[in-house]
Amino acid sequence: MEPKFEKFFTDFFKPEGADDALIDGISKRLDFKLPGDYLDVMRTFNGGDGEIGKNSYLVLFPINELIETNSDYELLMKQIPGFFLFGKDAADTGYAFRKTDLSYHSFGLMSNFKTDFITYISNDFEGFLNFLYMHA
Repeated sequence: MEPKFEKFFTDFFKPEGADDALIDGISKRLDFKLPGDYLDVMRTFNGGDGEIGKNSYLVLFPINELIETNSDYELLMKQIPGFFLFGKDAADTGYAFRKTDLSYHSFGLMSNFKTDFITYISNDFEGFLNFLYMHA
């Protein structure tokens, strides 16, 4: 993991990292490529949860649970097929990649996308983490 990410994960439970065989196996089952900066962090620790800054809590789903988690949220995710859920907060906010450009977004996990919004956060994982660290 690059040093620039370390400040975000000081109060974070970090299980053992995902190996390349696991990442490759999951990646082959997806219809898009997972962001490289996100994968670099997941190689250091595969999922985890904890505080990011003073006001944010992040749950990163383990690589090996991503497909199952998106399936568990099928009723929600079929409304937004261009997005892929990778994490959530301690309440009901989900975090997802947009498959076409790998940008990072948030939305309510109980949303009706006819009336609720998907919020753009960042184009990269560092920006996403910085948003949580500074603003959420």
